[in-house]
Amino acid sequence: MKRKPRAFAQIDLEIAGLGIILYSPFAVAHIADGENYLRPHFWRPEAVAEHVNACTLTCFCTGSPGRYHLSLVNRAASTEEENRASLKLRLGIEVRDEVLCVRDLYDLLEWSATCEAEQQVRLRDGFYRLTVLSDPPENGILGDDQHITIYFEHMSEKPPIHHAGVPNLTPDHDED
Repeated sequence: MKRKPRAFAQIDLEIAGLGIILYSPFAVAHIADGENYLRPHFWRPEAVAEHVNACTLTCFCTGSPGRYHLSLVNRAASTEEENRASLKLRLGIEVRDEVLCVRDLYDLLEWSATCEAEQQVRLRDGFYRLTVLSDPPENGILGDDQHITIYFEHMSEKPPIHHAGVPNLTPDHDED
């Protein structure tokens, strides 16, 4: 039986798109309310990689729209936890003003700076290396009440994240 790690936050997120974005508000302050930021700035894989590798507006492709249950854990994932997960990915993020937002990628189609309270968490400022772990739901349908655990490992400097394109939380993901 898998033991669930102790989470500092739980976020239930229904997404229409194929991915989840994470950011601290400073990183998206340049996006105007109502702007379609997705098509011109976040559609090409190279543009996504630029944002992700900068640890500002980071994201990952879930492979499917649907309902996701995210557990946020304030520590590094253990080797055992990583080995147990069939879906895994490394990302980075910079947090400022102790706020982190977690939203649907498609929110970038018509941007609103307002992040719902249930999609925000308090986290101490600094850089984090993220380890994203999941398994497909028992029925095999991605996004069907799928659980995702994101480990936040505080770092003294920006973690060396190197994605060539869109980070995919799928069996054929691209490594850092």
